[in-house]
Amino acid sequence: MEMGSCFVLSCNRLLAAASKSRSVKRNVKLYEISAKDLHVSKQTRSPFKMAFNRPGKRLSDGAENLSSVKKRHQECQFGKKCFRKNPSHFVEFDHLHLNEIVLRWHDEKSLPPDLDPELKRTAPSIVLEQLKIVRSLQCAVINKDSEQPNLVHSSLHTSSASDDLKPTQRQRPTDVSKGSSSKTTGSFDDSSEEGERSGNNSSSLVKMMKEATKHHGDVQAKLDASAPYFFFLTAITDCRETHQEPLTITFTELLDPGLGELQSSLQINFMVELGWLLAQYFYTGNRYKPLTLLYGVEDDDLREGKKLPNNVTAVKVKPPTAFGHHHTKMSVLAYKDSSIRVVVSTANLVESDWENRTQGLWVSPKLPPLPPGADTLAGESPTQFKADLLRYLSAYRLPQLQEWIGRVQRADFTAIRVCLVASVPGTHFGPDFTLWGQSRLNSLLKSHVIDPKQPLVPWKRWPIVGQFSSIGSLGPDPNSWVCGELRASMSAPSKPLEEPPIKLIYPSLANVKGSHDGLLGGACLPYQKKVHEKQTWLRNYLFQWQSNGRFRTRAMPHIKSYARMSPCCSYLSWFLLTSANLSKAAWGTETKSTLPGRGLRILSYEAGVLFLPNFLVEDNVFKLENTRTSKKEKIQCGTGKCEDYAPFPLHYDLPLQPYNSEDTPFFYDIFKDS
Repeated sequence: MEMGSCFVLSCNRLLAAASKSRSVKRNVKLYEISAKDLHVSKQTRSPFKMAFNRPGKRLSDGAENLSSVKKRHQECQFGKKCFRKNPSHFVEFDHLHLNEIVLRWHDEKSLPPDLDPELKRTAPSIVLEQLKIVRSLQCAVINKDSEQPNLVHSSLHTSSASDDLKPTQRQRPTDVSKGSSSKTTGSFDDSSEEGERSGNNSSSLVKMMKEATKHHGDVQAKLDASAPYFFFLTAITDCRETHQEPLTITFTELLDPGLGELQSSLQINFMVELGWLLAQYFYTGNRYKPLTLLYGVEDDDLREGKKLPNNVTAVKVKPPTAFGHHHTKMSVLAYKDSSIRVVVSTANLVESDWENRTQGLWVSPKLPPLPPGADTLAGESPTQFKADLLRYLSAYRLPQLQEWIGRVQRADFTAIRVCLVASVPGTHFGPDFTLWGQSRLNSLLKSHVIDPKQPLVPWKRWPIVGQFSSIGSLGPDPNSWVCGELRASMSAPSKPLEEPPIKLIYPSLANVKGSHDGLLGGACLPYQKKVHEKQTWLRNYLFQWQSNGRFRTRAMPHIKSYARMSPCCSYLSWFLLTSANLSKAAWGTETKSTLPGRGLRILSYEAGVLFLPNFLVEDNVFKLENTRTSKKEKIQCGTGKCEDYAPFPLHYDLPLQPYNSEDTPFFYDIFKDS
């Protein structure tokens, strides 16, 4: 997202309002829950649907219903425009209009005839589901005594000094990271020492944790099978086919004990929902593990930093200008055997980003520690990934990162075969000019990309394909930046006068209307109409979002990628997965001044990984699995090599489909006008 900070905050609130959790993940303030504040209701259909009350408050013995409890709750800021379907949201916030409607609501298949016209006009199906949630929560509260639920011991509330205990001093659930089984389901043991101490309470927790991670299977085997690319897409909640894909992954799988016993973790991201994030650690038995969090946009929990649990260190990163953002999405996971793992992603740490949106992740192999006494410059990747990561982390100049910089220095990165392409704010001159943004990409392409030298399909005809979720101000004509310096950077090693075609994938209004979430699917696409009106030339370069081959056409893309592709759509010369959208703030612009020399001005923090054929498959191109291309066409534009390696798992369909004459890009303004 590249826009003013006020607009970013507005977008963040909408993302929260548009979240649809049909699996009812526990997006709650787990760190504020104590034994007397949580009970499991038999009214619910799964152990996830739980009724939560505020810390320090207890429901009375049958006399107090949900309405009186909610008087202590904050009113939802979106009022009648709230589109949330997560039950925990309705426990956390009051919705007076729904409380009033549910009193006269008798037919669960339809809405009351006297429903407010505004609600009828917006989203009646959503209101219907919200009413069902409110009614089920009322039943859960009223039946509290008759149900006699088990209380779950969960003392993570740290608002007072008396609660400021070390993790080992607290009564906690069974730690699923204990044990060596590679399957998560084998890591939960109802008869563990912790379970014996806690009795039935621990048993209830273990069952809930099993339910949350039952889809994992052997995560290490999944990771091994993804070689040599280790490139995954996130699961789509409303598309079961994606759940069966071998190259689909979920957030809890990244924390699975089968990948190693987690010791601590570093999460670097833009938007964060702290309650949702901590729930993922809770489900995988990593609830008390130290977590360092660098973020750009804060939610209410992070804004009230004094309430953070003891194991969480949170730092808000503010770029130098209001037009820049802390947009990187990266994780570093440290394990008890002193190894680490790096994950580069396109997903924010918010629930909606892991549901019905197409996201991409690169997951590194486990990086073992260097031998004792080894030089900290040892263990470098052939792609210089280690040096680039250290440079990026050091650019923050944060004391909270010194421990992580040390971990990276002590790790062996020789197994990594991708390049890190990052951006940090500032104007970079001299030797620093080629270290960041578009200049870093250009430098790597010049060094490692080889012209296939196909006489029938010259290099200059291989298009550059960009795919992104937001578009910045690009200038009054194509040559202002996109077809000027950006194309020049991405064309390497082409000659200066060779100008390859540019093709840009961005969802049209029709794409969004057909998404799993309807128009709400566009909540992650913040391109504004007033910006587009100043660069209408862009319409000629736009292509539809289509991903039938990966079952994700209806899952709007928050993933960002750039690639150089053969005209026959059978080969890639390189592929970049990144957090960087199509914007000057992300990629940088060259300065005009003659002194102190050529510079690159960048406004945002970004990070991505570059896949190059010579490092990954020892060829000069990646093969693509494109059944629409004839054998003759493939021979004409191929390399002549027949190496036995897997095709690159591209996430969109080929050939690309241009906009129809009546198509327009999706504009975020539709939410402002409603």
